Amino acid sequence: MINFEYFFNLINIFRYIKLLSKFNFFTTLILFTNFFYIFSQEELNNINKSDSIKKNSNEVLLDKVRYNAKNYVKIDRTENKLYLYDEAELYYQDVELRAGIIILDYSKNEVYAGRIPNDKDSLIQFPYFKQANNEVNPDSIRFNFDTQKALIWNSKSGENGMDVFSALTKKQNDSVYYIKDARVSTAGKVLGGETEDLDYYFKVRKGKLIPGGKIITGFTNMFIADIPTPLALPFAYFPTTQTKESGFIFPSFGESNNKGYYLQNGGYYLALSDYFDLSITGDYYTNGSYGFRGQTIYNVKYKFRGNFNFRYENLINSERGLPDYGKSTVFNLTWSHTKDSKSSPNSNFSASVNFGSSDYYQKSLNQLNSPNFLNNNLSSSISYSRTFPEYPRVTVSLTSGMSQNSRTNSVNLTLPTFTANLERIFPFAPKNGSKKRDNSKYKPSI
Repeated sequence: MINFEYFFNLINIFRYIKLLSKFNFFTTLILFTNFFYIFSQEELNNINKSDSIKKNSNEVLLDKVRYNAKNYVKIDRTENKLYLYDEAELYYQDVELRAGIIILDYSKNEVYAGRIPNDKDSLIQFPYFKQANNEVNPDSIRFNFDTQKALIWNSKSGENGMDVFSALTKKQNDSVYYIKDARVSTAGKVLGGETEDLDYYFKVRKGKLIPGGKIITGFTNMFIADIPTPLALPFAYFPTTQTKESGFIFPSFGESNNKGYYLQNGGYYLALSDYFDLSITGDYYTNGSYGFRGQTIYNVKYKFRGNFNFRYENLINSERGLPDYGKSTVFNLTWSHTKDSKSSPNSNFSASVNFGSSDYYQKSLNQLNSPNFLNNNLSSSISYSRTFPEYPRVTVSLTSGMSQNSRTNSVNLTLPTFTANLERIFPFAPKNGSKKRDNSKYKPSI
């Protein structure tokens, strides 16, 4: 409203200036009229601003989100929340979220996801959260779209063969996660289930996880079948990079009736170059038996590829002083090589070698050799061939082989065999044109 107090002030002013000349009177009247007009416009603008209806900015996020649910979709305008129930899905920018129930608070730009009960009162439909290349399978999650921070409960995630199970995870940004009461292992199941059957794991009280990079922890110790062991470290570093890097290979734990407790396939991996690597692993048994292996894999793109393995085991049976006590050593060597045809189409070299103790697979206790326990034959072959494409076409080959039988302990060696093939020659055919005889020009005589 316009303040009428100014009218009374104007009347008093007019009483004062009535004694002035007419010129001064009209000049003063014009000035005060302009002042009153400007003041009135400001008052009207203030009234329009106070009466205007502002657009609710809380619903901007809701317009950009794609969502769906099987049971129901509910939008509560009073609480500024979106409810999705049963096979709920939500997509926003690079965030993908699926869960049993999803609640989006678009006044705070936060989303919550969790599980739902079924008819048997068990919780189903675990949340699945994906942002860029990072995937998490938790029990529940709360995520803020503005700050990109999240709180994740009972998360399950995989980092290049290493599984991480964390009771509480705090997502600071896309490259830093803080974990608490976590388990780090290579023998778990990332997806589903209330519990994970882990043969062994490292328990982490507090740590920092960098996706695709590393895990840095404080005090950690190794658990075997949920039983703590004295193998502990004041701090630890677990590499999880997607590129090849050198690092330790965690062993597997078990028990043998004749050899006692053991650690198998533990060692060190060497990423020597982009063309080949080297793995050195070993086994140890509490009765004194041991073994070691060396494996290298090489690959030169568009030229050749292969792998080479050597295994040696020193086995002790029973205990010293008992009648069945004994020692034995076994070894095995394998080599596989193939040549890429793109490097030289006219020549080829291949090798498949499996040589060693005839009873290696029967005596070896390493779990990697269990599928070959019934293998009684060891065979090897090496071959080279070359083709001369000019006319007449000539192909030569050189092959050698060997076979072993574990039952008869016999070894059969085939000396290198040379073979040459020559294309069919037409000595009287013309140099130009077809070399073959055209039978249509010759008719048999009767």
